[in-house]
Order: sequence, then structure tokens, then C-alpha cells
Amino acid sequence: MYSKKDQRFNLLAPGGNYLCSWDHDKKPKFHELVLHNLPSMPREQQQRLDSNCREDHWVESPSGESFLVKWFSEYTPEGCKVPMVMVFREEDTKDGRKNMHYTDDIGDMCIFISKSEDFCVKASSCRGLNPNSIFLNGRLFVSLNMSKFSCRLYEYPEDTPYTIPYSPYWLPPFSSY
Repeated sequence: MYSKKDQRFNLLAPGGNYLCSWDHDKKPKFHELVLHNLPSMPREQQQRLDSNCREDHWVESPSGESFLVKWFSEYTPEGCKVPMVMVFREEDTKDGRKNMHYTDDIGDMCIFISKSEDFCVKASSCRGLNPNSIFLNGRLFVSLNMSKFSCRLYEYPEDTPYTIPYSPYWLPPFSSY
């Protein structure tokens, strides 16, 4: 992801514990991501999360705020279950360490995650978007409203052919100006 705020390219390292970034001179920097305010959860739920598939995503809002999104997916013989998402907001950076604080409130933002570059838009700038929501397009096509703690799973209509083309991408908004 290219950060307009930092004017650097950012890439999460495998495991989601480090962020690598390059400037225009191609000089890499490595930042440790330190997670704070983790939500308390029962041991069984924590063990279940640890056994799930996880994807880590780095997203920057139009105002320059940075978020780390951890997307957990559980697979069963019946298919993929409803995902769980944890969001961490970057609070500050000291000595190469980015302090990331857990949040369930991203304000008037919507985060879009797919197999293309993830992005963030202001919900108030697009009619029909609910603020504080995350849209996932990959193994599942899901919208998560973090304010209402609700999830909507979108499925193909019943008569849709099994071989319908699959497009796991969100197209970011753009302007012709």
C-alpha cells in the first residue's frame, strides 16, 4: 500500500508483527507493530481464533490514519463460517515501534478488504454506506457493522451457475478531476 501521509510504500511482513516500508530512494525501514488493549475473551474463544486462518491487512484512511485489520476465518466441512475481524489503530511511532491500539470504532470510515489493494472511504461520502463498517471480499463476501455488532453474508442467487466468474476485488473510488 502506498501511504500518501508518509510518502512510502508499506508491506506487512508475514505474521503481521512487522511493517516494512520503502521511500522513493528504495531505502527500507522495518517497524515492529506492538498491539495494545487486546479485547478480553474466554480461553476457548482465544484457542479457536489461534486455530483459524488469518489474513493481516494494512489500510490508510483518506485523512492519513493507519489501521491494522486482522481477518480470522474458520473452516468446517460445511464451508467457511462467519469471519471475525480485529482492528488496531496506529497511535504513535517511537524508536521504530508502531503502537497499535485495538478499537471497535473507526468512526465515519468504511474499510474495504479484498485481494487487491485495501482502502478506506468516508461513509458519509458514499450514499448507502454505514459508518464503522468493514467489507470483506475473498473467501466470503461479507459486510460487518462494528457499531451494531452485525454481519451480513452475501450469497449468489439460488439458480446461479456454479461456474460463475469469481472476482475477489473491490474497486476503489476515483475522480476524473
